[in-house]
Amino acid sequence: IALGARFDDRVTGKVDTFAPAARAAAAQKRGGIIHFEIQPKNINKVIDASIPIMGDVTYNLSALVPLIKSSPRETWFQEIKGWKAKYPFVYDKSDPGKTRMKPQEVIKELDAQTQDIKHDLILSTGVGQHQMWAAQFFRWRSPRSMVTSGGLGTMGFGLPGAIGAKVAAPNKTVVDIDGDASFSMTAMELATAAQFGIGVKVLVLNNEYQGMVEQWQDLFYDKRYSHTQMKNPDFVKLAQAMGAHAIRCTSTDELPEKMREFLQYDNNKPVLLECVVSNRELVFPMVVAGKALHEQLLHPKLREVAEQS
Repeated sequence: IALGARFDDRVTGKVDTFAPAARAAAAQKRGGIIHFEIQPKNINKVIDASIPIMGDVTYNLSALVPLIKSSPRETWFQEIKGWKAKYPFVYDKSDPGKTRMKPQEVIKELDAQTQDIKHDLILSTGVGQHQMWAAQFFRWRSPRSMVTSGGLGTMGFGLPGAIGAKVAAPNKTVVDIDGDASFSMTAMELATAAQFGIGVKVLVLNNEYQGMVEQWQDLFYDKRYSHTQMKNPDFVKLAQAMGAHAIRCTSTDELPEKMREFLQYDNNKPVLLECVVSNRELVFPMVVAGKALHEQLLHPKLREVAEQS
């Protein structure tokens, strides 16, 4: 059941291998792919729908839900549980004093320190590797608490998105998890937040690269790094110049203290925490262009597990 999906390649992988069980069910007249969509041009554009349903998804879905019979789906949930156990999100931890922090470590620290306020917390993201790590390593507790541009790829969305969320929910803590390249697209909006007393919290994972593009160059273009390394400003001084409080963190040893200062700062004033992180960290799993979803690229630690299964 697809609700307003445009079936881009990040979702489908190799198109002719997408949803084989649903396609088989359609051939047997016992199910298939149901596509709810408001724009006619998106129906059957990429994936042929067994049952296309045009119109406002809110109205149409409210008509469908009463017809659905409740089921515990124990077999399906056990299968999901098995996948999670077999293919967890993994990364190589940093070596304090010798290597830079890993971005995953920063997000896990944010997750740990917000355990008691998650019901009053909204996160936004920019676009890039940090967006993927936020989805993987931050544990969500409430619906509608992640504001992100998703597959639109709108670099620079994180800070304006956070400002909008904070204006809409002034009593909540709003954190923008951003990358240095994505943040730089709209960094000037910190001045807007300072001018109007909008207390957003901006967490910049600075790896000095356009990380997502660099990852493709690393894996598929023989490490020919073209136009992806960033010559960044001093983000702390930049934030201070625009009237925001600013903090820099360069090691896991000081991360808990700096994160605490960041989160406890005045909720009516903007604050930026720059974390200098590893510039050679890759996001896994990764859907490779032209490959099926079950052929996605796994972290090296998990590839042997996949080959043996």
